[in-house]
Amino acid sequence: MTTAHHQDLEPNDPTRSGSPVPSGNSARLSQNEIEQLCLKAARGAGMSWGLAEEAGYAAAWLAMRGLDGPGVLLAQLRDAMDRDWHEICPVVAPGRFQAADGGCLCPIALGSALCDHAGLPETAMDETALRIGPVSHPVLLLPFLANLASVQGGCVQLDWPRGTVLLTAEGGISSAAGMLAKETRLDAELSVHGAAPDDSMQPGAPLFVPAATLSGLNAFALRTTVPASEASRAGAGAAVGDND
Repeated sequence: MTTAHHQDLEPNDPTRSGSPVPSGNSARLSQNEIEQLCLKAARGAGMSWGLAEEAGYAAAWLAMRGLDGPGVLLAQLRDAMDRDWHEICPVVAPGRFQAADGGCLCPIALGSALCDHAGLPETAMDETALRIGPVSHPVLLLPFLANLASVQGGCVQLDWPRGTVLLTAEGGISSAAGMLAKETRLDAELSVHGAAPDDSMQPGAPLFVPAATLSGLNAFALRTTVPASEASRAGAGAAVGDND
């Protein structure tokens, strides 16, 4: 059975090389370190190369704005384990990006689909709001909605029953994003909004990544490493002697 995000690792996949970020203690990682660790974790969880890149980008984007992108991504990867792809990939129709058969969408797959359809009739928000969901861990959508805002030429507003978040094309987000980060599943509506948020959260230094999050992400990332084999052991070391 094909499970969520499951893709065979390509022989030359760059995520299969390099050392994982040391776990065991909390650490303040750079934006690039967060992105690369989360990319590898997403690949280890079975995401395609392209979606794994988007996942790493999204986690780092959130972390730079004081939100726990790595932790939320880890929760999403765990929740999506052993789920069929058709359950978490959006069915696209004008005015609606929804899950098939009552499933719950992956926010990385949904965000990527929204950006892929940016400027097309499927994402038009001129007269009516665009309905999305249900989607799990929806805070992971925010980086994609900022990209959508740049195409739409205005702020994008996300409304759900308990709140509203505004995003600008420059990557500013309203402080209500903290409320959204607590949601694990919701239906929402997107619309274009002319005014920028008054309380915009701007990019800054990443937060410390907790030890438990590092350990969980590393566990997924280690699945991308190349296992030792007789052939690799036989090829280790110099090909010729180094004696003069």
